[in-house]
Amino acid sequence: MNKKEFCSLIDYSILWQNISQESIEKRSREVIKYGFACLCCYPTDVSTAKNIIGDNASISGVVGFPVGFETTKTKVYETLVAIDNGANEIDVVMNVSRFKDGDYDYVLNELKQIVKAAKNKRSDCVVKVIIETPHLKERNELAKACELVIASGADYVKNATGFATGYDGTGDSGYTDEMVGPFDNAGIDNVKTISDIVNGRIKIKASGNPENLEECIYYIKELGVSRIGNDYISQWIDESGEEYWKDK
Repeated sequence: MNKKEFCSLIDYSILWQNISQESIEKRSREVIKYGFACLCCYPTDVSTAKNIIGDNASISGVVGFPVGFETTKTKVYETLVAIDNGANEIDVVMNVSRFKDGDYDYVLNELKQIVKAAKNKRSDCVVKVIIETPHLKERNELAKACELVIASGADYVKNATGFATGYDGTGDSGYTDEMVGPFDNAGIDNVKTISDIVNGRIKIKASGNPENLEECIYYIKELGVSRIGNDYISQWIDESGEEYWKDK
């Protein structure tokens, strides 16, 4: 694998809360500079990114990001707006709360509606579903979430947003909801388990904060990951030098 091939599998992102137009423009130019696959951004920022990136890379509008609690109608609308603004990919957050309550019919129905709306609007639209694995610590939960994503017709299952939160410990005691961190259960073991579960039936995007280039390359070569989401990639590539890529 050479550097160009590696970069073609990277989803770059700009998803912090206080984004300036200058930052969006800078991020968009970096996508072109490094030859990344895609820029993930909020639907309101898609048009700015599209004006710079054009057809040089994909643009993904995030939907229901980062917690996934919006109504199904809202998510569908957000999907269509993102595509209207120039997105050709969608990264949508599954409703983790409904999933944890065992309301699988709701989760699947919602995902099917989003996938259908995206594909009807743009037939080549790529849909990635974020299942937020910090909340799915049991293998059976992870397997069920993957099966729902496959059944929805989405193109990718993605493990994490990087923004996962749970009960924060405040207020009266007695809540049964679990405290979690943004990258709990989102590393190598998690990606291995997802790869084993899906067994090639759907593509995988790993976005659980890989720690270095070696981990990213391991995901691709050993676990069959098709996309990696990470915001430090450009820095790591700059630091790696050309010699690094000769034996990859």
